[in-house]
Amino acid sequence: MLPLEHKLWAALHQLLPDTSGLRIGVACSGGPDSVALLSALLAITPLRDYRLKVLHVNHGLRPESGQEQDMLQTLCQQWRVPLSVKKLQPPPDLKGIEAWAREVRYTFFQESLAAAPLDYIATAHTQDDQAETVLFRLMRGSARRGIAGIPPMRDNWLLRPFLHCSRQEIDAYTKEKKLPYVIDPSNADLRFTRNKIRHVLLPFLEQEFSPQVRRHLASLAETTREEEDWLEELATNARARIIGHDDSLSLTALDREPAALRSRILRQWVEGGAQGLKAVHVRRLRELGEGKIQGRVELPGRRAVVRQGTRLMLQTQRAPVTERDYSYVLQAGQKWRLASRWDLSVSAALVWQGDLSAARCADRWSAVFDCDLAGTGDTCIVRNVRTGDRIRPFGMRGHRKVRDVLVDAKIPPPLRPGFPVVEMNGELAWVPGCVRGQSALVTAATRQVYRMQVSPLPVDEELW
Repeated sequence: MLPLEHKLWAALHQLLPDTSGLRIGVACSGGPDSVALLSALLAITPLRDYRLKVLHVNHGLRPESGQEQDMLQTLCQQWRVPLSVKKLQPPPDLKGIEAWAREVRYTFFQESLAAAPLDYIATAHTQDDQAETVLFRLMRGSARRGIAGIPPMRDNWLLRPFLHCSRQEIDAYTKEKKLPYVIDPSNADLRFTRNKIRHVLLPFLEQEFSPQVRRHLASLAETTREEEDWLEELATNARARIIGHDDSLSLTALDREPAALRSRILRQWVEGGAQGLKAVHVRRLRELGEGKIQGRVELPGRRAVVRQGTRLMLQTQRAPVTERDYSYVLQAGQKWRLASRWDLSVSAALVWQGDLSAARCADRWSAVFDCDLAGTGDTCIVRNVRTGDRIRPFGMRGHRKVRDVLVDAKIPPPLRPGFPVVEMNGELAWVPGCVRGQSALVTAATRQVYRMQVSPLPVDEELW
């Protein structure tokens, strides 16, 4: 076993201890890092009985994209590894193209979890990528969460087992194994900040200050991430003691918590409905709670916080609406208006002829369900979210509180009490716009499906 393969073995043993026979998707662009990851995984597969599948996204952004796909197809045929390719059409407006590419790439990965099906997906992020990320975020003034860098596992399905491997080690491995790969010419374009960090700043720091700077930055990220996870857990537990049933925050209870946690608690409290929240907002919230400023603190997302006695209250431009509980039996070919905020429609039973990847709708407000597994009569309903609701997210182990799902999806607090969920056979199957559950999944045996569509009404656009 070569040194890089041994490091990969050790990383996977730490991330996935005592687990054999896993189905792992390998995200592969055709570059040296991802080809090396695929090669090393194949080398250790006989020892762990892994079943691999290569996942490639052709973003269609460069003339070389087709050649890169052809090269990867030839390689996978030679190595006898199944390959799944997602070919995309770039949007007309290339502004924010990197964010678009990342979003569609990870959407494809999540679709592949079901279509293959797969247990995990591995990407080839390296120690050098970690160092570049930490430097990039430091220069942007990121807090500890940013300095924590790239986690080795995310959402219990995305693995980065190369984070302890340097690009120099990978280059040596590709040469020794004589691996074919392609080079993306845009990686040398110094107009991009990350490329300038890679080709200018890091080499300068290595030459002038420390030849181990990449390893030190990666070590900083690992230490910070461990501490960050611990502090976030402490803040989450404390938040439960401080937030009232009306979503207001007790300043008396907040003062009893350690000073190091107070900003975190405030951030967690308002973060769910405030996209673009910055450190200055959290600092002003602390000043409002401590009586150093008066009035209100404006937040992104048309929200604000005001002080009323010993409590902080969240406000929106529209007064929160008291939602009444609702529950409707779902019937094919019908449409419902839910709490005057959403329209939900269910198609007639459709003959299923698509492949499994098509079952993962690109639109997060659409979903398809196996007719035979969806239930009949009053076992298939749409209702508003209730206290204590939990869902088993597709592609993940265990359950999640729906309240946490809505917070993570940044659903504004005024919309949460009446937010629709679809229940099938006593289990939540879908939180529209947020997460698909594991009920009534489309499989190779599916004959007919229902397609459901939820449309938020325009009257609520200002809350988003």
